[in-house]
Amino acid sequence: MLRRALFSPTKCTLRSISSLPTALSNLAPIDVHPEVQEALAKHRPVVALETTIITHGMPHPTNLETARSVEGIVRDQGAIPATIGIIGGRIKIGLTPQELEHLAHIGNANPPAVKVSRRDIGPAIALKRDGGTTCSATLIFAAMAGIKQQLGLANGVLFGVPIPEDYEAVGEQLQQAVEQAVIESEENGISKCGKAATPWLLNRVGELTQGRSLASNVALIQNTARVGGQIAVAYARLSEDQRGLRSSSTYPTPDYTSYNHGATNRIDSTVETATKTPESDPYSPAELLVIGSVAVDITAQAKASDIASGMHSTTPGSVSMTLGGVGRNIAEAAHRILTASSSTLSRATVLVSPVGQDSFGRLLTEEIGRLGMRTDGIFNVDSGRSAVCNMILDGSGGLISGVADMGITERFDPKIAIEAIAKYRPKIVAVDGNLSELCLGAVIGYCKANNIGVFFEPTSIVKSTRILSAIATSLKQSTQVGPGSPVMFASPNVLELTEMHMEARSEPLELTTHPTWWDAIDNMALGTPFRMNLEQLARQAACDHSPAKGTLAYLLDKGVAQMAVQLLPFFQHLIVKCGDLGIFTVFRIPADVAKESAWVNERTNIKLRQVVAQGKDGEIVVLKHFPALPLPEANAVNVTGAGDSVVGSILASAVENPIAFQDPATLDRVVERAQKVRTAS
Repeated sequence: MLRRALFSPTKCTLRSISSLPTALSNLAPIDVHPEVQEALAKHRPVVALETTIITHGMPHPTNLETARSVEGIVRDQGAIPATIGIIGGRIKIGLTPQELEHLAHIGNANPPAVKVSRRDIGPAIALKRDGGTTCSATLIFAAMAGIKQQLGLANGVLFGVPIPEDYEAVGEQLQQAVEQAVIESEENGISKCGKAATPWLLNRVGELTQGRSLASNVALIQNTARVGGQIAVAYARLSEDQRGLRSSSTYPTPDYTSYNHGATNRIDSTVETATKTPESDPYSPAELLVIGSVAVDITAQAKASDIASGMHSTTPGSVSMTLGGVGRNIAEAAHRILTASSSTLSRATVLVSPVGQDSFGRLLTEEIGRLGMRTDGIFNVDSGRSAVCNMILDGSGGLISGVADMGITERFDPKIAIEAIAKYRPKIVAVDGNLSELCLGAVIGYCKANNIGVFFEPTSIVKSTRILSAIATSLKQSTQVGPGSPVMFASPNVLELTEMHMEARSEPLELTTHPTWWDAIDNMALGTPFRMNLEQLARQAACDHSPAKGTLAYLLDKGVAQMAVQLLPFFQHLIVKCGDLGIFTVFRIPADVAKESAWVNERTNIKLRQVVAQGKDGEIVVLKHFPALPLPEANAVNVTGAGDSVVGSILASAVENPIAFQDPATLDRVVERAQKVRTAS
């Protein structure tokens, strides 16, 4: 049973077995008791208990009685016991009553139970043996399941628990018996018999004390379990306070029609007990807040180049499981770049996303933390499945089809999103198209009222237009749509851009018929010279190092440039992802900012693939194409998340330099880094 509670400051170094999701994906023989699984998913306190004291440390029936009593004591403290052992070669993390009784009876069976230390794990599994786990083996399996705490200290911490006061009187006699037993073990050679030494010593001490040591050991074990449960419960409460986001009932319901800095202060005051000051709170604030989806990606890639031959049937290939979700992908890319850029920015990114109280939800939270990312924005939803995306790829890694179960993100409570923005006080908020129109509208309304930039990643063709209803609401509430429009950045691909443009022009929104849209377009003053410059740009090669990619004619032939310009009144910066044809940026610089911007001295330069136009009031409109960096065909494994990496990189640049787009040289570096990240991903 539990003899000691060990809190490790570092991760398990045995990486091959340090992750339960990884082990399960490799079909490892591991069973996690449903009660333990649920407790871990809901961040409830769990205490791991060893089992060698059941199989090798106590006689029957005392061993079974002690095991049951210890589990009961842990429960009495408010924690969940996870008794760990091996039955039939399967690792059990949490035992049923029948399994516990089985281990208690097999100590003298034939074959007998195995005492399983670290080195015995492999043979015990391979031979399908029953066994009790020692502290070392128990720690391995507990850490694998997520029953571990890291205190961030330079050394490990061993909590020593004394024998209860009622048994202190016999302590001196027990100590004498222990010393005599140790001497005898050295004389008869038992001390050199490895794992057989401890059971022999326990049995010999029992003989020397005529059974009095057994009662003392039971009392000591029960006391240790009591202290372990108390520590687990206390630590869980501290962790809950620090995770930051609670259920919406913890906070007052915000008024979506009147978001302002006063509302921010009101919300912050409700969490003052957990957040004393920004300096002392490890979870506040954040430079970048990403609100969106986190999902498990299950990817199936066919080997055959002609996938059509496998339609309506199975086809040979490979299946893998990875972390995904547009919001998570973006947040990871930004986190990695900012962390590499400066240690002070290692906690600058927070992902706010819901997960279900299921195994996928626990996997996502654990693995995100393993990447060094903050997890205080990940919150559990009582009902609903964690998001899962199942994708089918062709032999070159291109997406053929897939099924996305993203309902939990689409039901994202807008109140939680606003509370997160108010709490973390970011400079920029990124949202993805998996959010509902209601949630997107609430975020944009709050950010506009509080002068916070919004970055919209459309996610897919179907979801790309969800942002437009929020823009329509903004038009109704505002007398003008200028460069300070509701959305600072958007990053559609060509297909998403086309869908957004068509929806903006169509009923019922008809955004392009709004008087403020006409005013904005008229102020750009894009006449014949602008059109001629675009035609010259269209004749340029799409990529200097790859003539086979053709020219930039698609910018005009497919209406990419025209559609982007017509959406500028709603999105100040458009980063159009053109796949292997590069990135096309279209943006406006307000007149008051343009005077101080380096673009004021720039002119159209076709060789640099840039078109620069001056508006009536001095504002500047820029269109610039960036060729894709070369990517060897052999390196293309999966291109589905490359666009998210681009977005994450650009967001990191926006955190490092909020006015990066106002300088041509800086913009070049921003896009170059984003494309390098894309090729590396």
